[in-house]
Amino acid sequence: MAFCSVGIFCAVAARAGFLQPTAFPRTVDDLSFIDRILLKSDGYEQFESEYDSDGNCISGCAYAMPKWEDELAAAERRNRMARQELISEYGYTENDDGTLTPPPVTTPNLPPVEFPDPGQPYTPPYNPPTANDSNCANRNSSFANRDIPYGNPLGYMACITSKYGPRDLFGRKFHYGMDFHAAMNTPVYAPANGTVKTVFNMNKTCGNGLIIEHGGGYATMYCHFNSVAVSRGERVSAGCMIGYTGNTGQSTGPHLHYAVLRGGEHIDPIDFIEPGHKMCK
Repeated sequence: MAFCSVGIFCAVAARAGFLQPTAFPRTVDDLSFIDRILLKSDGYEQFESEYDSDGNCISGCAYAMPKWEDELAAAERRNRMARQELISEYGYTENDDGTLTPPPVTTPNLPPVEFPDPGQPYTPPYNPPTANDSNCANRNSSFANRDIPYGNPLGYMACITSKYGPRDLFGRKFHYGMDFHAAMNTPVYAPANGTVKTVFNMNKTCGNGLIIEHGGGYATMYCHFNSVAVSRGERVSAGCMIGYTGNTGQSTGPHLHYAVLRGGEHIDPIDFIEPGHKMCK
């Protein structure tokens, strides 16, 4: 191993080993600040955190939140700020039942069409395909042209098997996304325009999946795919098919784990899907 005189160089050298986003140490104390930064840059994202009976984090808390009460308070604060931003900055409407409705999508002002001179021979302009630009051969037209994610990525009102937030599943845990029931190989679609930031390949917890960066500092995360249909760096439009549901990673059956991030922090996806989704019976 090469000699490391400064901690940051040692951490960079270790990146090819345990810092790959395929496994994770048991506690936050196992990581240095540089380790956490490198994990983040490699595309690692929290799937869920786990706490002992005393409320101490024992797994998944890579970015602080060592106590259960701190986790709950931080999540409530993040969700409140996100809702306020959607209403004040993006024109969302809060309904009587507490749900949010996004503003209607308007047609942008397009430049006037320039017709060719009828006295001159016309040759259509050649527009070569742009590298890393999805042609979206499989597109779901039910998704509106938005930059902020909205709509169930499955394209229909699927029932919810696990909500965002606290859950008691073989111990006290905090779930950083929302799980939708879906049969094996159900198509999944991008809920907004964006760029594929990360593609997971048999990640220990997420399995096969990906992260898409959208407008306004928002991102969406998808886990447990059977197969991913897009590549890292690829631009996708709202409604583009991005993969097929599966049972990879930390999963007990075929489903879609869907997460929404704002500024790199997980928030409740409930405000980013259509009202009316129910828990599975």
